[in-house]
Amino acid sequence: MRSAPLILLAASVGAFAADEPLPEVLRALENVGGAEGARPSEDNRQLAFVTTLFGSRQAATMPLDGGYPVQLTAEPGGLVAVRWSPSDPHLIVAVALRDGKRRLLMLDDQGTRPVELDPAPGDQLLGGFTRDGKKLFYGVVEGGALSLRQVGMDAARKVTEVKPGAIAPQSPFPAAATSPSRPATTVPAPPTMRGAAPAPPAAAPLQAPAPARQAPVALEEALQGLAAVGPVSPDGRSLLAQTRRAGDESIWTVDLAGARAEPLTPHEGAARFRLPRWSPDGRTVYVLTDAGREALGVDAVTVSSRERRTIYAPGRTVEGFALTDDGHRLAVAEEANGQTVFSVLELPGLRAQPLPQPPGGALQPAPEGESPLEWTRAGDRLFFGWRQADDTTDVFAFRTGFGTTTRLTRSPRPALGRNALVRAASLRVARPDATELTGWMWKPREPPRPRVALLVRGVEDPVRPVLDPAAAALSASGIAVIGLNPRGPLLRRVPADAHAADLLASLRSLRARDDLDARKPLLVAVGGGSAVAARLLEREPAGFAGVVAIDPESKVEAGLVLTSSSRTDLRQLVRFAREHLK
Repeated sequence: MRSAPLILLAASVGAFAADEPLPEVLRALENVGGAEGARPSEDNRQLAFVTTLFGSRQAATMPLDGGYPVQLTAEPGGLVAVRWSPSDPHLIVAVALRDGKRRLLMLDDQGTRPVELDPAPGDQLLGGFTRDGKKLFYGVVEGGALSLRQVGMDAARKVTEVKPGAIAPQSPFPAAATSPSRPATTVPAPPTMRGAAPAPPAAAPLQAPAPARQAPVALEEALQGLAAVGPVSPDGRSLLAQTRRAGDESIWTVDLAGARAEPLTPHEGAARFRLPRWSPDGRTVYVLTDAGREALGVDAVTVSSRERRTIYAPGRTVEGFALTDDGHRLAVAEEANGQTVFSVLELPGLRAQPLPQPPGGALQPAPEGESPLEWTRAGDRLFFGWRQADDTTDVFAFRTGFGTTTRLTRSPRPALGRNALVRAASLRVARPDATELTGWMWKPREPPRPRVALLVRGVEDPVRPVLDPAAAALSASGIAVIGLNPRGPLLRRVPADAHAADLLASLRSLRARDDLDARKPLLVAVGGGSAVAARLLEREPAGFAGVVAIDPESKVEAGLVLTSSSRTDLRQLVRFAREHLK
């Protein structure tokens, strides 16, 4: 008879925990802003970027050295990216979300009403301007149909599809003067931030044998699986495009006059090729790739021969790069212990020059086809979005000749003090085969043995020690959040089944810890992590207290599905977690 009161007492304590008031920090987290995707105007006067300062993701401008942002758009679905015209310092092209589709808008820096460039239905993929800025190339994907198009940047906005004979051959621009080509040499890794382990020694530069050139094919065949449209060549005659088929990526050169395409990056096996950028003379294309190695690095492809050589592959993942307009400097951002460090390579000698490091954090990823780093036309400043452990994502800049970084925007963080949030701590979890998974843990100050939420993200969006609203909300509610990345370098491609098996093995180790209660954790899948979460549920359908999916990219059986753009998603997340972990 004495056991009944104890059972009732335990039940009442659990109910109280689930019904207790939500932490005040949730309201603050719901109003945290951010700024990213900075692009300097061609006259170096203004900076355009995407910010949530006005409630949702909208385009804004401000002086290049900083100032109060001026709102340019009020799109209900928000903005994805912005670009300046290379010839008109007041003309901007923005990528907006309308009915779930990317649409290209033309606007100016005075905030006039945006005009849709092409009314045709479909997903519009922003490509690049011709050098004179009079025409813009882009891709359109509608169901199984795809096309490349050109639109005039004038009042008429004439749209022309890239078909044989439809695009007149361009008069070539004078090629930029270049130094004689030199073989790539080993590039020393840049200095890392304090406390970061040094990178492994860089391997000897690889030079892929020049493959036999393949015959050009029709665009309908070449561009199946079109993922992004790249820039126009300096002579205006070719366009770069990225395709993705069954996890394999390729870069294609498109002859605009003949409407034929030829693979620029022929390779064996599956690999990633992205962010293609022309050299000023149009003879070389720089790409971010993991072909022939585990981690992403920067390669250069000779257009005439398709010969590919390694430019920078330090053994750690290169997250992004940017080439100056004169082709003399290549800025690279690489991962180091979950954070990001920067350096600049002087071309063609490949001498690495360290850059001043911003406060500890990580580079903000860019939308597909966009670069996370952007130089001014003069090559004297480099802009990027920066995430920190307990601060907002904002626009930062390096300035050559200066020894510090500059924070250009300060997004709102009302009622969120500096020590209000739990910082992520590095975590290593042993597996039965003596290997380890590395990741991060947001452990609340109370209770001493908290319940656990397992945070699962996709390969392209790994767990980093930066401000994560979902992790911050759960940890503020007394729940420990653990995120473990796949084995190997960050952003390394790992099959969902293999990562799920590693996570289940790691959970067995976590359950043995005295400072955590990981018996049946809450499963929180974000973005591409939904595929891994589905595999976890197949292997252990009763192994989790509940499942939450945030912006899922694939189907997963979740008790709660949230969108990160919702202002109330964090409250729903905490209520669901308390109900299922009580």
